[in-house]
Amino acid sequence: MPLNNTGVKNAKPKDKPYKLTDQGGLYLMVRPTGTKTWKYDFRINNTRGSYTIGSYPETSLQEARAKHLEARKLVQEGQNPTGEKQAKRLKAQLNQKRFSHYADQWIKKQNLAKSTEKDLKQRISTNLTPYLDKKPIESFNTRELLDVLTPISDRGARETAIRLAGVLRRIFNELLILGLINNNPAQGLAELLPKPDHRSKKNFGHITDIEDLKNLMQQIYTPRPRQSPIVGYALKLMPLLFLRPKNIRFLRWEQIDFEDAMLTIPGDEMKAGKELKVPLATQAVALLKKAQELTGGKEYVFLTSHGHGKPMSENTTTAALKRLTNPKTGKAYGTGFMTSHGFRHTASTFLNEMGFSADAIELQLAHVSEDRVRSTYNKAQLMDERVKMMQNWADFVDQLIR
Repeated sequence: MPLNNTGVKNAKPKDKPYKLTDQGGLYLMVRPTGTKTWKYDFRINNTRGSYTIGSYPETSLQEARAKHLEARKLVQEGQNPTGEKQAKRLKAQLNQKRFSHYADQWIKKQNLAKSTEKDLKQRISTNLTPYLDKKPIESFNTRELLDVLTPISDRGARETAIRLAGVLRRIFNELLILGLINNNPAQGLAELLPKPDHRSKKNFGHITDIEDLKNLMQQIYTPRPRQSPIVGYALKLMPLLFLRPKNIRFLRWEQIDFEDAMLTIPGDEMKAGKELKVPLATQAVALLKKAQELTGGKEYVFLTSHGHGKPMSENTTTAALKRLTNPKTGKAYGTGFMTSHGFRHTASTFLNEMGFSADAIELQLAHVSEDRVRSTYNKAQLMDERVKMMQNWADFVDQLIR
């Protein structure tokens, strides 16, 4: 006689295990401990087997019958339902791994420069992981991925959004090839995003007017009530060092030689793959020593405000610049006036006007290829000019904030 819910629920343990049979080989095993387990005994090619369907009450009578029916169909086809169950369990384990796991695996295969890999990891962990780790990797559709990238584009980082769309396409394509997903939801994703407006934006936002630069520097040196001190030091050092933003973000204490007043960035962290020497003006040394009081015991100079030893995000300094107040209007500068990268353009413009050689300026910007430097010059010979240039530039900036 088939079982019913009441009979299953009221089954009491005995001194020995016993069965409550349902139909078609399905039964409930009740053990002396009180545990109740749904099982199905079957035979394939004269070989007996036992398939554990699940425990009660986690698996109800109705669910046990449905799974039992699936197992019986497999037996009729000559397949062992136990092996099928193990395959499903393995797939479920794979599905427990979220996007961040597969993203890390993909990044490891790219053979990127150390600094580029760090930058990419941080872009992904900041912009993608918090949203894509919420559910299994195979459950995403294109609309959901677009909803993750659209806010990035809307905040003015259209190029970043498009680059991340490309990263998603490559990661999901790898999962498709491995058979972990049935389609690539990121295919064509970049085409759905707004394109960067290169007509209204020339290079990176930067300024070349001395009054604008003076106003900006005075704002940077005016303490803001809620601004992190370490962000303040980063903002003050950016115009003095005019490095690429990622070299500022990943600046490490081991790269700074206070005795010789020199910053050395290894080649594997530079865009051109060549080591860069940055002479430190007295103002830069003073700022770094103040920052050392906050993060000197850590690896990186500029850490996130919430700590954990991670370098600050790519948007921290640019966002801080946008919030500075333009004294002409009394409103925030906003997007397009100045970016973290823009200090490189600004410094180049003013240093050329100050009469420093193009070779020294380009070397300091790490723009110069070997054939660009004339045979009468080399990096060692230009270092004296670069030391003088960096100090004169810091003195010039110093005058603007007084």
